[in-house]
Amino acid sequence: MKYCGIDYGTKRIGVALSNTEGTIAFPEIVLENTNDVIDKIISITKEHDIDSFVIGESLMGNGQENIINPAIKKFAKKIEEGSGKKVHFQNEWGSSVMATAHHYGKGNIAMERWSGKSNKKKREHNDAHAATIILQRYLDAQKVI
Repeated sequence: MKYCGIDYGTKRIGVALSNTEGTIAFPEIVLENTNDVIDKIISITKEHDIDSFVIGESLMGNGQENIINPAIKKFAKKIEEGSGKKVHFQNEWGSSVMATAHHYGKGNIAMERWSGKSNKKKREHNDAHAATIILQRYLDAQKVI
């Protein structure tokens, strides 16, 4: 089974894809969150013969929804309706920080500055890697040992 992982953001959306076996996730693309982003994602998933979606669910440390999660749920519903494919949710907690740490090899990523022009490219690139982490978490949870 092949999956598409999504890291939803109000400005950008990271997209990752799994291999055909549904065991390994890979970063695919970062899309601007515009009015046609659903169509772009559905087009990508048709091109890659995706069976199902995994979207990062944004929860606080106590497990409660945070302020962006209702928008994620609305987005997920549009994806499901537009594609006819099942949407699964995976907690995205820490995925952006992990993506940055993994990609740039920083030892203390919590101390990194996340604003300013010099970091714009870093933040854009991280979205696809965050989607990869979200998707890989889901895939790992599906493995039966």
